Amino acid sequence: MPSKDKFMRYKELILVILILIDMVAIIYISFYPVGSNLADFVNNFDLILCILLFTEFLYNLRREEDKWAFIRENWPDIMAFLPITFFRAFRFVRILRLLKVFALFRKYLKGLFNFLLETHVDQAIGILLFAILCGTLFFYITENGVNPYIKSLTDSLWSTITTTMSGAVVIHPVTLYGKAITSTLIFVGITFLGFLTASLASWFVKSPESEKEFHDKIETIEKRLDELRKEIRELKELIEKKK
Repeated sequence: MPSKDKFMRYKELILVILILIDMVAIIYISFYPVGSNLADFVNNFDLILCILLFTEFLYNLRREEDKWAFIRENWPDIMAFLPITFFRAFRFVRILRLLKVFALFRKYLKGLFNFLLETHVDQAIGILLFAILCGTLFFYITENGVNPYIKSLTDSLWSTITTTMSGAVVIHPVTLYGKAITSTLIFVGITFLGFLTASLASWFVKSPESEKEFHDKIETIEKRLDELRKEIRELKELIEKKK
């Protein structure tokens, strides 16, 4: 059922995004001092995500015939759907929070990598990072000493990232080369966003039926190979008997 498979793809993507946000938030509140309002917001967000993950775990468990085997294979996921408020009772809170982050990372790491490889977004991310690195260095070389807002590589990096990812020029270039670099970064950012949008669309529209047909053909070929091996063995036995 294509509609069901498409729904599953949407569900996986939404969960991956929520998990990434939760991971960043947990790491941030674990190592940086934050106010009670932000901490409560992160705790509530994590609790909602844990409920979703727990529901998904129960759904997958119900579909499995060998439930104990499923639990043995996926027991680290239990750490993933434990809320971070649960760890307050323990002494090593930060370590337990990091263990939860690793559990979350493990849960959808394979699916995320498969998505990146299937859609070639990994190559686009590589090009984007390379453009940001080169843009930071060249923008600093051309604007340092001329632009009063560029005093360090950090300023140049901040300008490069915001220009590439949002298309907004935070620090306006002064030199001609700086303007050319800024224009190039805006173009790279727009191209990356367009490629990412097209990749997501193709990933959702991708027909699962074609994948099923491919796997069915492989199974048919394997069965045929088994039959050929059996026939070869029978022929060998006949030849040996005649000898």
